[in-house]
Amino acid sequence: MTTRPPAIRAWLFDFDNTLAALEREVDWAGGRRRLEAFLRAEFTARGLDPAVFAEIPRGNLPLYAALHSRWLRDGERNPIADGGAILARASAMIEELELAGVDRAAPLPGAIDLLRALDHRGRAVALVTSNSSRTASRWLARYQLADCVRAIVGRDSMLALKPSPEMVVRALELCAADPGAALFVGDSEADYRAATAVGVRFAAIAPDENARESFRLRGVDHIFASPLELGARLADAPTGEFDPADKPPN
Repeated sequence: MTTRPPAIRAWLFDFDNTLAALEREVDWAGGRRRLEAFLRAEFTARGLDPAVFAEIPRGNLPLYAALHSRWLRDGERNPIADGGAILARASAMIEELELAGVDRAAPLPGAIDLLRALDHRGRAVALVTSNSSRTASRWLARYQLADCVRAIVGRDSMLALKPSPEMVVRALELCAADPGAALFVGDSEADYRAATAVGVRFAAIAPDENARESFRLRGVDHIFASPLELGARLADAPTGEFDPADKPPN
């Protein structure tokens, strides 16, 4: 007799491109130029090897994540006493970019209704995001959703970004939930890896066929074009609960 896993009691969500369309509203390229100028000055002042800028020539979060790993997770190889302070300043610079665009970030179809439906059912909801918690909080307040979300674990937590599971573990603690009773909803491989590393079930938001195929190749069964589709699945569930143990309909 097969034992079904526990019902979902905690719902963890990525933020950008899962609930909100923030990415297209942010000047990431301009931000990278400003961020890199700041970091290069810090590197020069400390006599650090600037090779990381050639290794990661584009992107703000990938550069931040690499330095976080080297300075806060590999201190013996790259000793830097004030690495945390530099990273906090870098995070604040990225946050300024996010806040400049977040008021224009539209909800993905069905995102607002899904969060409200979960709140109505008494489910614990947390955001686990590489954006700052302030950015996510501002967006939630704009759409009157702050009361629907119990916790936000963002980049400013100073935990390692996904695919590290550190932020997922923190969200589970804040929701007082076991991994087996939680579901992570996200749009990226990093989300998937962070969730599955600690035994949290996963559902993908994938709006196009290439993204859906990528998740299928990783063995993800539950793939939705949008939060609207996921919300419809939740509403149609015979018990009123979305159960990832069930295979999706053909």
